Amino acid sequence: MSRKLWFLSFIIIFFLSPGMIINVGAIKYKTGVKENDELIWKCRVCDDAEMNFIFGVGWDNSGIFQNLSVGKTMKWEIDSVQFNDTVIKIEFGEWFWRQNRNWGIKDNDSEIIYQANPSDYTEVLNFSSEKSFTPFWFPVPVGEYIGGLNLTEWYDVDNRVLPTLNVDIPKDAVLSGYPNKNIQVIAIYNDLGILSSYKLYTKGNVVIIDIALDFLPFYVIPSLAVLFTILSLGVIIYIIKKYKSTRL
Repeated sequence: MSRKLWFLSFIIIFFLSPGMIINVGAIKYKTGVKENDELIWKCRVCDDAEMNFIFGVGWDNSGIFQNLSVGKTMKWEIDSVQFNDTVIKIEFGEWFWRQNRNWGIKDNDSEIIYQANPSDYTEVLNFSSEKSFTPFWFPVPVGEYIGGLNLTEWYDVDNRVLPTLNVDIPKDAVLSGYPNKNIQVIAIYNDLGILSSYKLYTKGNVVIIDIALDFLPFYVIPSLAVLFTILSLGVIIYIIKKYKSTRL
């Protein structure tokens, strides 16, 4: 009995030793996208009259909402990615909202830069400089990254199912008359850090902006093909085994 107790004690001490404790701060964040990836979003709802009232006439003249209207699409083409111990960065071309995907010449070259670790930010953050109040892209793993940010009281991070930013912005919270009424935003991200669903609400859960990721990136297709093949083989093997068992 004493030998068993000694052995059990050894196992417990071994697994509780400092070298075996998982260091949560050791997560290495990076980009979920790569060079030449194309990301496309589609606008499903756009209430121009309500947006004019909340943000003023001309809200769609610049930034991420430039030329936004129902049925139009926006494209990003990733030019370069960079991640190291200091920063995480992507550079990309932007084609703002177009009808029928007639892209033509791009509208802008842009970049997004994040600290390599969310705890590296020394100030409380919000995204009021962006008209959407939420970024369209984050580093990955995205749930851990946004969960590690020190955000203002406007933001609530929900990682229970999909990484989500719930944003509640009171009237006049940014500037006097901006926004001109209380608004809420729900932004959902996929495992590549890309915004997959964006909804901007007013009182009574009335959706006035609804944007969704509309393009299945080409690098996802092989993964789906492999998954389909594995599932198909599983079904075939099951059928063969079932057939053989009935012959016995």
